[in-house]
Amino acid sequence: MYSPPYLFFHSRKGYWWAQGTDPALQKLPTLNDTPHDLLPSLTINVSQPDALMTWLEINNGALISDLTIFLDATDVAPSPQRWCVLFHKLQREATNIQNLSVYWDAEGPIHIGLGKSVVFVRGLALLKVKRSVDIGGFYAKHWPRYLEENMGLKPVNKDCVPGSSWERSLRNYQRGTERLNPWIDTKDGIWDIPGSVLFRSARS
Repeated sequence: MYSPPYLFFHSRKGYWWAQGTDPALQKLPTLNDTPHDLLPSLTINVSQPDALMTWLEINNGALISDLTIFLDATDVAPSPQRWCVLFHKLQREATNIQNLSVYWDAEGPIHIGLGKSVVFVRGLALLKVKRSVDIGGFYAKHWPRYLEENMGLKPVNKDCVPGSSWERSLRNYQRGTERLNPWIDTKDGIWDIPGSVLFRSARS
């Protein structure tokens, strides 16, 4: 018995299948004409949006049933603008996403991640999801309500148990983020995104 089809996009180029995936699937140049019994579902796990964009050039986005997004808090992590290019494509083509999971990473005051990026969360809210939205990590205070209003599904953070250390860490991260308004704001402030992202955007 093979594992459910699961693809990882964690390198700037290329992808790899999860261990235990049917070898017949792995040999196919494109999944577009794959029989349903061979591809009943497809989970995408992505931290590099450009790699997934390349895959979508020859694969139908409607094949994606589950989407997991991991936002690295590193100096070389993709910018909010790169993610938004992907989100606009998925908005048009990924019409069968059942479940969405998003994790915003952050490591101390230097590697703040994209949890305060208005640009990112506005792009994320464009996705069409049918069943569930799970969120985790470190994100601004208004993000759950904004996503719920725009996606029609209430985001659930399973780790944020009242009184837990996770909840305390999240509340500390969210201090001062009440000012961030994704309903009105369309640009990120210089203190709301990593300095490396701002530097790369200025050069481009």
